[in-house]
Amino acid sequence: MSKPTNGFACAADDQDFTATAYRDGKATRRVTVKGTCACQTSGFKLKLELASPPIVPDELHVNLVEVKPTGTVTQVITPTDVEDTFEIADEVERVLIRNRNITVLIKEG
Repeated sequence: MSKPTNGFACAADDQDFTATAYRDGKATRRVTVKGTCACQTSGFKLKLELASPPIVPDELHVNLVEVKPTGTVTQVITPTDVEDTFEIADEVERVLIRNRNITVLIKEG
């Protein structure tokens, strides 16, 4: 995991994420994006949200969103997981976490 930069409290880099595509029961293609970031303190919650526009020809665009902890937290670098699933078209080959400039190639599951 990388060190926090660019005003974010949680560090993230390309190697911190995976993206796995699969077909659900209705034959819809979906991708599960998973990652672990290094947050400056405990208590952070992370989520991935669709960016606008969410899909360009062969990429899914998302943003990594940090939800700061409330109350007293431990002041130690804390690994924090994030995982979300998105519907995608057959031609989508990679995920771009736009606000972090992270590209993750999609693997078939």
